[in-house]
Amino acid sequence: MEEKKELFCEKKGKLNYWHTILTGFGFLASSIAWAIYDPYITKILNHLLGNSSMVAQWSAKLNESLPFLARFAAAQGEDVNLVGGGITLVPLFIGIIMTFDNIFGVIFQPTFGKLSDRCHSRLGKRRPFIAFGAPICAVLFALIPICALRGSLPVTMLCIILFVFVMSLWRAPVVALMPDLTPPALRSEGNAIINLMGGLGSLIGMIAGTIVTLIYTAVTGIEVNAANEERTYPYVFLIGSVVMLLGMLVVLLKVKEPDSRIAALAEQNMQMDAAAHRAAEKEAKRREKAERRAQKLSGAERKSLIFMLMGLFFLFCGSNAIQTFFSLFAAEILHMETSQATILMAIFAVCSAAAALPAGKLGTKFGRKKTILAGLAVFILAFVVFFGIFNVLIAQDGFSVGSFNSTNKVYTNVVDQIDTYNDAHSLKDDALVEMDSYIAYLNGESLSAAETAKYQAFDEEITAEGFDFTAIVNAANAQFDLQLTEADRGQALEAVNASLNDVIDILKILIYPVLVLGGAANMLITVNTLPLVLEIGGVEKVGTFTGYYYTATFSAQIASPIVYGIVAMLSGTYLSLFYYSPIAFVLSVLCILVVRHGEAIPQEVVKQVEAENAD
Repeated sequence: MEEKKELFCEKKGKLNYWHTILTGFGFLASSIAWAIYDPYITKILNHLLGNSSMVAQWSAKLNESLPFLARFAAAQGEDVNLVGGGITLVPLFIGIIMTFDNIFGVIFQPTFGKLSDRCHSRLGKRRPFIAFGAPICAVLFALIPICALRGSLPVTMLCIILFVFVMSLWRAPVVALMPDLTPPALRSEGNAIINLMGGLGSLIGMIAGTIVTLIYTAVTGIEVNAANEERTYPYVFLIGSVVMLLGMLVVLLKVKEPDSRIAALAEQNMQMDAAAHRAAEKEAKRREKAERRAQKLSGAERKSLIFMLMGLFFLFCGSNAIQTFFSLFAAEILHMETSQATILMAIFAVCSAAAALPAGKLGTKFGRKKTILAGLAVFILAFVVFFGIFNVLIAQDGFSVGSFNSTNKVYTNVVDQIDTYNDAHSLKDDALVEMDSYIAYLNGESLSAAETAKYQAFDEEITAEGFDFTAIVNAANAQFDLQLTEADRGQALEAVNASLNDVIDILKILIYPVLVLGGAANMLITVNTLPLVLEIGGVEKVGTFTGYYYTATFSAQIASPIVYGIVAMLSGTYLSLFYYSPIAFVLSVLCILVVRHGEAIPQEVVKQVEAENAD
């Protein structure tokens, strides 16, 4: 035990920050993968599933069998005519696929956590799993967008499934590495450093899309707004793969995990004598049973553990829905590309990283439970404020939530037509279409001959493809009490464009303080939850209770994408995140209020006990 403490304690009772940072490179390696995975995989799946004839057929069959679902969706403000007179299964299928990593986490992560507890090697208990899993994950991760660009849904799914399986192999060992080498009383501070490194990995992943887009447009000469973001996906994933490999190398070369073969040496020597080995094995099992009975949790501790795991379940239900569907929310409500949405999440990650060390110290000073509850309270407040201001803004323009959603959907259809056209003409700057100029063209305003010809060509192309402006005209008439016809589509589009942008421009500003508060609150929660669970289990069950922790969190992340996918499918908008997540956070608060165990033993008490034992 003293050997382990020396690695992380330059002075007695003090955390060795440098060694903890080196250990955190393992968590950085996995964090960058997930930072890229959630926003980009949802967009990739949205494209592949949206173009899948199989999904279209299943959606049609569902609408034929259960027509009341389309009526319910229409009552929520969804324009069901946009998807063939019914609802689309795409959000549900995205939610189901996004649970795969969590399903594998629940099934395999506790198993590999326990296997790492019993692993005996020159590299120690945890590092062999990292050395095996990280390189395979890096290769599979880089292959996902390449397969997606080829339009192959089955091959893309195979890469995704293999990637998330191998990630589950080394996630628990890489997380258990820090608690292995850190005294229990210092684990909140140690976990703060680990989460700081994870936040750095997430930040790199979140800005990778912007960096790649800027480099791509500089090399090709294409304007940033005209670049087809799907072309940059492989490079974003490649950055994640490279950083994953670098993080693995740091852990393998710089982290001093004790040789775990030494502890098993006596047992290995016994195996030379079969009779002695059988006797020793029988005795070892007897001792193991006795130790398990001695280490069994009390009724009160078991209650605290159960309610803490329930609190984690609801907490991750709320946070996973945001993490999984944020890029689609940003595209629908804020009209942002994936790279822009990940920049928003980068701000969240930076604020989380900045709050990591204070969160660990607050957990030590005021208690882990109080700090977690404070973080949840801030989260809930941020949601309530954002959604409240949103309702005020849309009310000023005469919208309800339902009418805003339906109007925004028909407007987004026009934007999609422009984006598709611009993607096809991205190498010709003079051929690119802009919304304001297109509205001017439709309204008969004076444009140059070249501009007039360009917008006439665009108008003719989308009309030939079957697009019409009936929906946008109807939305403008209904929302603004107008009497416009198809010939007045320019006025209809202008009215909708101006009204929606008034709201969206303010939301784009308002989202920043929400992300700042949410980032800080996130770290108050994250830094203290795992140490609280581990403290209930005790030092001898770090791997096992790490598995319990991830069983609870991954169970939530299995259920939440599916449940929220149904909510989004029926509501017809990702704005429903602002109903779903706060409810989950409130349920988490109610569970954690019941927890009575898991606080760290103060260092003063530890020193006093050690002094008494020395006497």
